[in-house]
Amino acid sequence: MPHFAVDESAHAHRKVMRAGNAAFGLWVRFGSYACDHLTDGVIPAEIAAMYGTAPQLAKLTKLGMLHGAGHGCPRCAQPEPGDYVVHDYLGPNASRAEIERRREKAAEKKRGQRAAVESTKNRGGNEDDSSANRDGNADENASNQTPFFGDSPGHEGASPGDGFQTRARPRPSPSPSPASPTEKLASKGARSATAGPDIPDFGRPLVDQMTAAGMVVSWRLSEVEWFAIHAHIKRASTAAMVAFTRDRWNPADPPKTARYLTRIWADMPDLPEGTPTQPAPLPAVVGSDVVPFRDRQQQASDDMFDRAMARAEARMQQESS
Repeated sequence: MPHFAVDESAHAHRKVMRAGNAAFGLWVRFGSYACDHLTDGVIPAEIAAMYGTAPQLAKLTKLGMLHGAGHGCPRCAQPEPGDYVVHDYLGPNASRAEIERRREKAAEKKRGQRAAVESTKNRGGNEDDSSANRDGNADENASNQTPFFGDSPGHEGASPGDGFQTRARPRPSPSPSPASPTEKLASKGARSATAGPDIPDFGRPLVDQMTAAGMVVSWRLSEVEWFAIHAHIKRASTAAMVAFTRDRWNPADPPKTARYLTRIWADMPDLPEGTPTQPAPLPAVVGSDVVPFRDRQQQASDDMFDRAMARAEARMQQESS
């Protein structure tokens, strides 16, 4: 697992002293996010708005600890409009390509170790079989040869290999071939899509519909990542997210985890004002004055989301004033 590098003297750096504890903590959190998601220092716009405030982002950008789109630093990549990039992230921290190369090298080493263990097991079994077969073959050959002496093995009576039952042990049936990496990923994704403790209620329709469409990914996400997905569902709807993802899905190189889809969903347009995200529930009795029932867990989840957004907006207005 990679780690975000922070110099031991960072606490006394002039930029950190001018940024203050809150902005510096936000910068460290951005570095941790980039390291966890292997973004090469790029911070998506929705993550920047969720983690920090407008004054903190402006302070980090002014001090050069963070760059927005169109910056003039020749050492840092240009992010998309609205996104940010951590200044000088690459160098102290390994790139995505380097980390994936290290992981593949470690996986190859593991595969080699497992293959060596399996080879040792198979070689031990083959040596036993060969020994038994050699005994049977030797007896059979001895019975077919013309003896030179009266007491030669196999000259009198039947040799051990000529009986109705052979001395060689039956060769064990071959073990089934291991599943391919794609089959393992699909099996793991299907289990994670049907296992549910880690999937909140509002995300269950999205997980089920994507799995049914053959778009299998891992849904082991943090609370903050589910918070972002909930925001996408509320502004764009589950059906639109599934269709949007299907149009961009590459079966030859699918993502391994749903966290990479959040960048795709961030590009989705919002639903027109007043468009329902779910079909309206039918009344219990046609023509009667009945209040439609709404799932309590969904109501509680939406209320929590609304309260969190209200607190975030109030905090941003307070700090900007």
